[in-house]
Amino acid sequence: MNTLFSSQELLEMELSMLPKSKQGIDYRAKSGQWAFEYVAGKGRGGKVKKYLFSSLPPAVQQVILQKQTAELLSQARQPESTFPAPKEAQLPLLPEDNTSALNALTQKQKNCAAARCAIVQDILHIGNSLSLSRKRAVAYFLEQLHAGTLPERLSRLVGIANARNNARRMVSPRTLASWVDAYVQADKDANRRLLALSPAATKLERSPFAEDWLPRFVQWHKVPQKPALAHSYERFKAQWLADGLPENELPSLRKVHRVWNKLPKTFREQGRSTGQAYLTLLPYVKRDWHVLQPNQVWIVDGHSFKARVKHRDHGQPYVPEITLVVDGCTRKILGFSITTGESSKAVADALRMALKHGGLPVLIYSDNGKGETGRDITGELTGFCPRLDIEHKTGTPGRAQGRGIIEGLWDITLIKQAKTYASYHGKDMDKSAGHLMYRKTNSWANAEMKGKLLTEEQRRYQSKMPSFQQFFADLLAVLDEYNAKPHSAHPKKPDGTHFSPNEYWDYRMAQLPIEQRPEQISEEEMRLLERSMEARTVQRGWIQFNHAGYFSTALAPYDGQKLLIAYDWDDASHIEVYQPDGRFVCTAQLNGNTRAAFENVDSMADTQRKKRVAKQITLKNNQIQRLQMDINGGNVIENTPDFAQILPSEPVPANEHEFDVWDRLDWRDDEESAPAKKQYFNFG
Repeated sequence: MNTLFSSQELLEMELSMLPKSKQGIDYRAKSGQWAFEYVAGKGRGGKVKKYLFSSLPPAVQQVILQKQTAELLSQARQPESTFPAPKEAQLPLLPEDNTSALNALTQKQKNCAAARCAIVQDILHIGNSLSLSRKRAVAYFLEQLHAGTLPERLSRLVGIANARNNARRMVSPRTLASWVDAYVQADKDANRRLLALSPAATKLERSPFAEDWLPRFVQWHKVPQKPALAHSYERFKAQWLADGLPENELPSLRKVHRVWNKLPKTFREQGRSTGQAYLTLLPYVKRDWHVLQPNQVWIVDGHSFKARVKHRDHGQPYVPEITLVVDGCTRKILGFSITTGESSKAVADALRMALKHGGLPVLIYSDNGKGETGRDITGELTGFCPRLDIEHKTGTPGRAQGRGIIEGLWDITLIKQAKTYASYHGKDMDKSAGHLMYRKTNSWANAEMKGKLLTEEQRRYQSKMPSFQQFFADLLAVLDEYNAKPHSAHPKKPDGTHFSPNEYWDYRMAQLPIEQRPEQISEEEMRLLERSMEARTVQRGWIQFNHAGYFSTALAPYDGQKLLIAYDWDDASHIEVYQPDGRFVCTAQLNGNTRAAFENVDSMADTQRKKRVAKQITLKNNQIQRLQMDINGGNVIENTPDFAQILPSEPVPANEHEFDVWDRLDWRDDEESAPAKKQYFNFG
């Protein structure tokens, strides 16, 4: 078995995992730090660089070993008749299931077994050529080994066949004889020969799951709080001692560290990570999108733009919400929308744009967001998908891998664009710079809202924020660039470059028969799709919607029935009414049958208003006249009147006033006292 290989020899083996040129192999060896030796040969300076077999990648080693083993077996001369059949009791029992047993062998065991097979084949060849017995052939091989007359190839194989760390250790005649017996018993089966001649594992590593203390430890460590291993160990140790378990059986922190690091990552993170974070560690099934046809499946998702821009109406800063529609087969962006937040209207706008460019899809795939599952999208009879007979599928919550096409699109489109603005606020933005920009932006925005003049600093930071027109133009450029750029997920063209989404769309569309191409919708259907729809009940020619009434005499035959209304949020003057099957009924006008309850009410109110004003003017004039009289010396009281003249001659105690009044009245029931009683009670 050869243990040194030049780049030329590796190239001639045509190994699929290595480059297809000597220069490429040498570069791979340099980057992989393959060990090498210079041996005599036809090369620069009479030497050739050869790489050690043990330093090659494991996959390369395995292929080379298989090739050499097959070559040796094909060249071997096996005169089994020269040697007597060994006794069954002296030989190891071989397993019946060769495949599982071979898979259990380590690479070192396989290399050792192959080397032993090669040595045994040489011994058999010696015995056959010289007509020697088994014992004498083994002795002859050892004589050549000690004398150093064995070929270099066999001398190296002896060190590998020893299965010891000391490669210089020689083999004994008894050992060689046992190898020959095991080889002969295998009966020309290469796999059985490898099993028979493979050495036993020198050290069986203990499985980390076999530790008795592990179940107790994981209950403290595998929690969502993700404590440090040392902290979990302290709690684990305290519980161990509290339960009265032997202290000498308590593992040390170092041992816990060592065992924990040997456990699979999926086991270590289970319980510490949940949801999407844990799912990223598990195996998954990749979807093959190329088996689909263009426009069959659309992927819809919304994403908040990671930078603030100026609003197109009032110029105040805000964060746009971008919704994209991507074709699953070709990765082409067919539609988009820009809104202030996630909503079903934003999704509907993006889908309408995609319909203009692509036609009717078969299925729409999205997440479970409120925009993708709102009434305007999935509502019965009134939703976007039911109106066009499009199937709508939603992904499993927490599993973004299912929408990996569009999830991976954000980094190379929207986030790439957002990072070109000073108002970027992504997670990788410098916190100090981001916080400063946020404060300065709020400063000029508040000043502008209050009508204040902006300072020079405020105007400077205002100029750093992109306008909506700039943001929109940059967004179009980014999306167009993506559609025109070669995509690694697509096949290669004859020139060696990958198809772009636009090119792959055109290429796949050209291959489709005309009858299988996407169905296009009419202008009337598109106009109707631009309006939202709801179901409303007709009541005596009226339809109540959005706290308003819409009337048409054509609605009279449909009294008490539910009809579909199509409306435009930008024009509330009318609504269009349709039957549940989509047939047009009429256009109902806002307050179309409303009349004034009384005629000339406005003129009457105007007359009353004028009378009230004239009356108020008169009162004000009188007040002004009285004030003028006071200024000009009108009637003035010059002498203080003597109020004693009108007071009674006898003073009346205050606490007896009421009784005096009662006493002055004659309480007899006669006609003279009746008027006085009546007057008192009226005031009292």
